[in-house]
Amino acid sequence: MRRGIGVLLMVGAALVQVTWAPRLEIAGAYPNLVLAAVVAITWTLGARSALAWACVGGVLCDLTSSGPIGPHALALLVGVYVIGLWIRNLERVTALRVAASAAVATCLYSAVLVLADDTLGLPVAPIGVAVQLTLAAAAYNALLAPFVFEVARKLHGALRTAPQPA
Repeated sequence: MRRGIGVLLMVGAALVQVTWAPRLEIAGAYPNLVLAAVVAITWTLGARSALAWACVGGVLCDLTSSGPIGPHALALLVGVYVIGLWIRNLERVTALRVAASAAVATCLYSAVLVLADDTLGLPVAPIGVAVQLTLAAAAYNALLAPFVFEVARKLHGALRTAPQPA
């Protein structure tokens, strides 16, 4: 049941990301809800669970994009892996750490997507534009991630204490 709820929430995040999120554009960037969700999962459930959810969220992003299947999943995996390396030695979670990890994950995500597109022969934005959009998206996701983390933490607590069917 928990995985089913997780899949529904990830599908919802991916659909909102491609339908409503572009309307929230600031400085050419808009929130990456799937990335924010995966960052929150990393801090809430750990890197192992987050890697699995990064694959799910990445494939959903790939399915809603016009490109090939794989680049978004790979980009999310890189971000989660790096955050997982960072958080394994931390004792407490703070909003600042969650925000910083979202910013780092966004930069890695964008870099992997640009490299993947270039490798696959797809159109790539000029480096100046790519850097500008990446920095704007990193700031946007850093502001969003602590709120998504709080929702994920409360949802995890509610699902953990809920009685499970036999």
